[in-house]
Amino acid sequence: MRDALMPGLVGVDQYSGHLEAQFSDLSPVDFFLWGYIKNIVYAEKIRNIQHLQERITSAIETVTRDLIQKTRQEIEFCLDVSRATNGEHIETY
Repeated sequence: MRDALMPGLVGVDQYSGHLEAQFSDLSPVDFFLWGYIKNIVYAEKIRNIQHLQERITSAIETVTRDLIQKTRQEIEFCLDVSRATNGEHIETY
């Protein structure tokens, strides 16, 4: 996540106007966290750059070690299922 917020690694989506990561080398945990942070940041209309910075800082402060650990466990579970089914499509509910 740290890398996704550094200058040059973030751009503005031309259609939504939202910040978007510019590199595809994010790990699954990074990808999840980027979406998590983005959802919190854009839960309300951004008024200006200072407001955006405050929203990003506030969103990052909600990320706990437990959240990261649970995300990692969920990704490991999905990989286990994928290996057990030889990569076949599965339905999850």
